[in-house]
Amino acid sequence: MTASLSLPSDAAELCRVINFAEDFARRHALSSAERARLLIILEELFTNAVNHGYEGKAPAGRIEIALGLEAGRLKIEFSDDGRPFDPQIRALPDLDQPGADRQIGGFGLRIVRSLVEDARYARDDERNHLVLFRKTVQHE
Repeated sequence: MTASLSLPSDAAELCRVINFAEDFARRHALSSAERARLLIILEELFTNAVNHGYEGKAPAGRIEIALGLEAGRLKIEFSDDGRPFDPQIRALPDLDQPGADRQIGGFGLRIVRSLVEDARYARDDERNHLVLFRKTVQHE
């Protein structure tokens, strides 16, 4: 069973993303910890796409999100028509470096990577397509 959401790449739409994720978690009896992880993942992906994917591009684009459960795994599909960006190959900040020497950004990607077991990226038809999987815990 899959639920999907299509929305403009506008920061004001984040509340719709949150409501969508919370509704999905409730309907599928995900634990509160799983719901929190899902919200973190979607907020990071959405915010990064809106803030970095459309620089200099007008009008704003479309973001598509689909959520599903397959054999005890949560499947998150996220696509946007922003500039090409593969989050799997982006270098993550080195947390062992002093703050002044550390690159700016990338912390959200580090968090998302730590919360999923499998990730796949493709650029197709002028869209970024990211598919993430994580094992889920249902029922609190």
